[in-house]
Amino acid sequence: MSLPQSRWLIILPILLWGQLAQAQLPLRGTRWQGIRGTSSDGRIRLAFRNDTLLVTNESSNVALETMTYHQVGDTLYLQKITGQSPCGTNVMALLRITYRNSGELFTVQSIRDDCPERSKALAVQATFTRIRINPNQPPRNWPHLDPQTDSVAGISLYRAYDLLKGKSSVPVVVGVLDSGVDLTHEDLRDVIWTNPKEKPNNDIDDDKNGYTDDLHGWNFMGAKDGTTYEYDHPEITQTYLLFKGKYDNANPEKLNAIEKRQYDTYQQAKKQFLQHFKADWPKHVALSDTVKFWQVASQIQAQLPDSVTSQGAILAIQLAPDSVAAAAQAILADAYRPDYGPFRRYVTLIRRNWSRFRQIMGSEADIAYNPYYTPRKAVGDDPANPNERYYGSPRMLLGNSEQLAMHGSHVAGIIAARRNNGRGIDGVADNVRIMPISVVPSNGDERDKDVANGIRYAVDNGAKVINMSFGKRLSPFKEQVDAAIRYAEEHDVLIVHSSGNNGENIDSVASFPSARYENGKLASNVLVVGNNTWRLTETLPSRSSNYGLQMVDLFAPGTEVLSTLPRNHYASLSGTSMSSPMTAGVAALLRSYFPKLTAVQVKDILVRSAYRPDLQVRKPGRSGQKVNFRELSRSGGIVNAYEAVKQCLNRD
Repeated sequence: MSLPQSRWLIILPILLWGQLAQAQLPLRGTRWQGIRGTSSDGRIRLAFRNDTLLVTNESSNVALETMTYHQVGDTLYLQKITGQSPCGTNVMALLRITYRNSGELFTVQSIRDDCPERSKALAVQATFTRIRINPNQPPRNWPHLDPQTDSVAGISLYRAYDLLKGKSSVPVVVGVLDSGVDLTHEDLRDVIWTNPKEKPNNDIDDDKNGYTDDLHGWNFMGAKDGTTYEYDHPEITQTYLLFKGKYDNANPEKLNAIEKRQYDTYQQAKKQFLQHFKADWPKHVALSDTVKFWQVASQIQAQLPDSVTSQGAILAIQLAPDSVAAAAQAILADAYRPDYGPFRRYVTLIRRNWSRFRQIMGSEADIAYNPYYTPRKAVGDDPANPNERYYGSPRMLLGNSEQLAMHGSHVAGIIAARRNNGRGIDGVADNVRIMPISVVPSNGDERDKDVANGIRYAVDNGAKVINMSFGKRLSPFKEQVDAAIRYAEEHDVLIVHSSGNNGENIDSVASFPSARYENGKLASNVLVVGNNTWRLTETLPSRSSNYGLQMVDLFAPGTEVLSTLPRNHYASLSGTSMSSPMTAGVAALLRSYFPKLTAVQVKDILVRSAYRPDLQVRKPGRSGQKVNFRELSRSGGIVNAYEAVKQCLNRD
């Protein structure tokens, strides 16, 4: 995972968050249809606008009721504006919403309504079904649908559960190595793993595993009180700082095999880091020297007309030769968009939102390529010691952060959000416990040391499946990660890993963590997953997904996947980060209902049972080349829960 490259200014990220993430699934802007009372009454449609609910007869298109509505969680408040019912406009109804199929269906139950006619208008024998306003928009539950019966490139989960009816299952622990998980989320709190041998908050390592008070997993990025840094360096800065003292003046001919690999990794990192540092350090100085920054802004403003300008016009202003002034000018030009209007207004916006502006525009200069930024200091470990294990915290304090545990909570929900509870979404597996293991910063790259320790923690504490939705270009301590993967292999634990989002063939491009050991052999317990969209057309593979006949095992739904976010929110995200937990959920389902299967057997079943459409598709990346979908992964297909379960049943 790396620092975001997008630089949309100031208000936009905050507004976008508000539009995407909603507590409970929002009714605003949605339409539904259902059967009214008896079938003879005809079908009705519900249209939830900004603050009004319009109830119409589907066949006659006659408006039956218009009401104001207000949604709080799963409760709906209604008051009449106009309509057929004789109740007055001051009579309020309270209804409880119960969702099914990840928000594609819902029913309403009256909590209180003094207007019986309105109650009859909303009472239905069938559930309300969501009407997709945009035909290009997938169903919310598309990842669980079946490619053959529904014509959507899902995992056929509903059909799989039909096969499993009447069968018993055992709980399976899934280790989620990620950015953390919101333990209190309404759709996750019932599926969080609890360490049975640990007593909470007594400052004693009751189970003597080296991790005190680890009741619900471990945070390898946290200070002892759970305070967790959000930003880390990218891997090139980490590697440069880790190895500078050891390898800057080393003679490669005198190094052993491991040191030689680290030396070569350092040389790659050093070259890239110094290029970025040289370009970005003046920006760091410019953003730190606010007096100089505003002087430059004033000089530019004085020479520009009071009308919409352009990035080119801002850069064309002649300033005194000064590297810091030039950096301030470049920052101001880089962030400008015509929507901001005249430069004068643009500067006023920056002044009002300086801290946000500084955070966005200084992310690379202040953090990514700043060697003096020390995010690990609060953790208290030695980043250069890959063999250190017992550091971090049993807690993660989310505070007011918008990013902490966001990615990990989304991943956890895909795997195991509580099924059939009437809230939010349904996860893939129905008898799973999520073990949160925090090793991935919200921005920047994960550290090999944390990844290796996270894998070992999951294995030692009973996980049977581990999901790893992250990746990077360099691996300074690859040997430690390899050893941890081998440790999981020896203990019958399946690791499911995202292939990455660069649109590249990772058979020929380095990507870490890697299923390929340093000796060239492939780990038998690692399953690597690419991202497919919902369309069974040439756009089936996501353009951004990595692929590879040797290194990618299969694809899974990963585009516009609805799942959980911290503080009881929900949103759709895209990437192989979503495809991996979709597959991990199916793997956990198999290990739950067929507990005698080994990790290697589960991997083999998932690969052999994949749905293999014979389609010419657009190759991921930007080439526009057409290839057969079967040429993009080892299985040539999409994970299919139904076929996997069927194969398991045939083994019994």
